[in-house]
Amino acid sequence: MLTLVIAKLQCTVIDCPDPVALARFYAGILGGRVDDVERAQAEVIALGATFLYDSGGERSGFRVFSDPAGHPFCLCYGQS
Repeated sequence: MLTLVIAKLQCTVIDCPDPVALARFYAGILGGRVDDVERAQAEVIALGATFLYDSGGERSGFRVFSDPAGHPFCLCYGQS
């Protein structure tokens, strides 16, 4: 069976007015597991995120925020 690769992801480009500040924001939140969603929410808000929406799950779910440039992102919790 022949697998055809259409494209290869090299980078992600995010349009924003201050790329250095946004890079610092994401450097502060990426790479960690969300074991305590309340603590994680406090941390991302302290870094400049704005809370938008909570899925309302007690054991698993997600909370949506916007980064300092207005791009949405989620904190997912309780995922197996």
